[in-house]
Amino acid sequence: MQAPVFVQLLKKMQDSSHPFYPQLMIDGNGILHPRGMCFCFGSACHLRVLADLPTIGVGKNLHHVDGLTNSGVRELLEAEDNFNVDFIPLVGDSGNTLGAALHSSKGSFKPIFVSVGHRVSLASAVEVVKRTCKYRVPEPIRQVNNHILEIFK
Repeated sequence: MQAPVFVQLLKKMQDSSHPFYPQLMIDGNGILHPRGMCFCFGSACHLRVLADLPTIGVGKNLHHVDGLTNSGVRELLEAEDNFNVDFIPLVGDSGNTLGAALHSSKGSFKPIFVSVGHRVSLASAVEVVKRTCKYRVPEPIRQVNNHILEIFK
């Protein structure tokens, strides 16, 4: 699991009074996860348990969970009623809202999937993600991913 590594990094950030502590956006899922319904254990949820910080899960791929499928979400996004909306709530067969599919930037045809990790509402999570998207993936996650790619070149 990645969460113990995240906790070590958070401890370093906390000890150094890092300006981005305690806001967390995770490149992974919150409750929009196959185990999320019962155990709430996407990466964002797992970290919440260990760090007790507000967390938002941002997934680039949709896990098939609670009746939600890629084709079903695509149909919802392409529906005429949803043509001009930025995001649609993802409601599973259970009736629970598990997250949102979000077209994060103009010209982005492939959605990202936002879900609650801990101590943040879905509406707030969507707003934070929308405000940090210059491209498809939120800028904090994109910058970290780019930095990691540079390290491993």
